[in-house]
Amino acid sequence: MTLLEEVMEAHGGVERWRAVRAIRARVRSGGFLVRTRFPGNRLGDYELTVEMGEPAATMDPFPRDGQRGVFDRGRVRIETAAGGLVESRDDPRAAFSGLSGLRRNLRWDALDSAYFAGYAMWNYLTTPLLLTREGVTVRDGEPWREGAEEWRRLEVDFPDRLDTHSPHQTFHVDPQGLLRRHDYTAAVVGGWARAAHLLADHREVGGLTFPTRRWVRPRGPGNRVLPGPTLVWIELGELAVETG
Repeated sequence: MTLLEEVMEAHGGVERWRAVRAIRARVRSGGFLVRTRFPGNRLGDYELTVEMGEPAATMDPFPRDGQRGVFDRGRVRIETAAGGLVESRDDPRAAFSGLSGLRRNLRWDALDSAYFAGYAMWNYLTTPLLLTREGVTVRDGEPWREGAEEWRRLEVDFPDRLDTHSPHQTFHVDPQGLLRRHDYTAAVVGGWARAAHLLADHREVGGLTFPTRRWVRPRGPGNRVLPGPTLVWIELGELAVETG
């Protein structure tokens, strides 16, 4: 059995994951990046729905009550609770580069934030099945010593067409096969944004296992986790898995 197969089994098994249509959760979030970049209610407390088959996520409410942010296969929009269009952006990632990206070094608008949070939460909640998608390549990396434990690592390369943090990412796996850390560079934030994303409090819902507490800290020399600041923290509750 490969390491990726072990990870899939530890999180519920590939067949269960492939039977899922959508995942819903109540999300609480905060941290330095959220406080300084996100407008409106800053996604402090919202309902999240992610689609398993296609890259899509809805955050409700955002950026204010009566509206929701929608990430939909690379595009992003803000709509009313009734589904009416407020504003949209067809190529939101490109807006973080070039002259238009200068403003985004200081502040993001609602569409910037909905894009970042939407693709990120879709990535997070569909992992580990995400790692089996067409075009994603996975190989075993060098082991990592974490306290008294030896964690194994998956080195993952993502295709350009997939909205994710960076082309190359590393996932750390504990002896039980659970994902415990996720390293990447948040490219839309900046090439300097080397992150160590820590995962804890794993919980089984609908036969699948999810980490329900996450926090992101800077990654320093030797890939060590720096003590602060906490760039983003995320708590998941009221998880529900929809099949069929």
